[in-house]
Amino acid sequence: MLSLEDIAENQDIFQRHLLPYLPIVEVVRLQRVSTRFGSLINDESCWKILSERDFEVDNKAAPEYNPHTKSFDNLTDQENFKKSYQQWAEWRQQTCFAIEPRHMIQSIGLWSRCKAVLRKQNLDKIVESLMPPPSREFFEVAAETTLPSSLLAFYAIHAGQSQLTPRSSDDDFFAGLFGSYSCYNSFFSMRLFHVSEAAVASISNSIWVVGLNLGMPRTFLVLDLSNVDEGLEGSMYFGYQGMNHAHLVCQGGILSYFETYVERLESSMYTSCIIHPDSPTSLGLSLFPETGDTVSVAVSHGVEVRASARWFPERTYDGPMNFGYSIRITLAESDSDSGEVSCQLVGRNWEFRYEDGTVNRVQGEGCIGKQPLFFRNRDGTSGYIDLGPAGTGEANLNSTFRYQSQSGPVPGTSSNNVAKTTNCRVKGTFSFRPGSIEEPNGSLFFVTVGEFPLRVPMPFY
Repeated sequence: MLSLEDIAENQDIFQRHLLPYLPIVEVVRLQRVSTRFGSLINDESCWKILSERDFEVDNKAAPEYNPHTKSFDNLTDQENFKKSYQQWAEWRQQTCFAIEPRHMIQSIGLWSRCKAVLRKQNLDKIVESLMPPPSREFFEVAAETTLPSSLLAFYAIHAGQSQLTPRSSDDDFFAGLFGSYSCYNSFFSMRLFHVSEAAVASISNSIWVVGLNLGMPRTFLVLDLSNVDEGLEGSMYFGYQGMNHAHLVCQGGILSYFETYVERLESSMYTSCIIHPDSPTSLGLSLFPETGDTVSVAVSHGVEVRASARWFPERTYDGPMNFGYSIRITLAESDSDSGEVSCQLVGRNWEFRYEDGTVNRVQGEGCIGKQPLFFRNRDGTSGYIDLGPAGTGEANLNSTFRYQSQSGPVPGTSSNNVAKTTNCRVKGTFSFRPGSIEEPNGSLFFVTVGEFPLRVPMPFY
């Protein structure tokens, strides 16, 4: 049988047959036994083995505490594996052994990418509303529950967004982390719900509230934890009417849901814009897609129309699905020196093809009571004047005209199985008058609205 002295003389035997089985407290004690053991344990390869064993990491990056954000929100390359191990150990103590390192690494990366996109899109209001992580007591209580590691890693960076008050402005309301939209009298902005140790202690019915939309109707983003005991990370749902109605929006946990969301932000699928047309301060992340296969872009007679739709689950209940669609109109960029150009929207023609094969055609004057006049000046600047019965009469320079409307209940669809909605499509035309309606200088022309689908890409936001 090998003695400790024999093992101390053979680094290979020590690292392969003794070190992997020693608790870290015994490793620390062993290095005091002799100079030889001290030398073995201080070797870089020793701490690499311990880092792989205890934290499943094979590099020197470790979470480092940021006193400004009060969070371990950055992975920093350490001088050596021993320092890396010490950083990981400090993080683990702070989070009470409640989080798996792999989930923390994923969470740090996702939050960093998310905030980078938000800042790039001038959405500092959202970034500034993010609160520091919960207290150590939160993780201490959470460690005694079945809350999944991925959920706790998500909150280990930010505990939620700051709470709104009755005096909050539109730019505060529409600063929801998980996106916003408006349509008629519907105002939606999903904020990250702020958590505390009290929230952990009071969790019931296996439902964890992740997000809250304070618009009407009130909507919740929740994580169903009923399958956590099976080794899963939970499933995400949209709920409303006190959770009497709920729709599955992601079959993975919160980090899976967050990862796809960040990828969509990075691909510019969701971008910043004025959410409510009548509120110039309502800057937020629009949940009407700007890129991808659910968006149509068509240019006719120098006018560009971009169109996309999203499901309105809070207005669907248990019947046919209801969709909202967003139309963005602007004069297309032109290299020609044609001087001043203007044209005014006169009317609309829509064709809705429903899931059951029926077709509904709609036509009328303007759109939502407006007939914007688009213009380009000699200096190349362009924009529109908000005209029509519901228009404000204001000129909007270098701006895109946006409006939202609803499909109404879509025949052949069901909110109980949104994945089966695959054949609903919308297309149409807008009629325009060169010059203006009051002072025309040419014949009526038609601008195409390219076909776009009414369907629900998963995960849904």
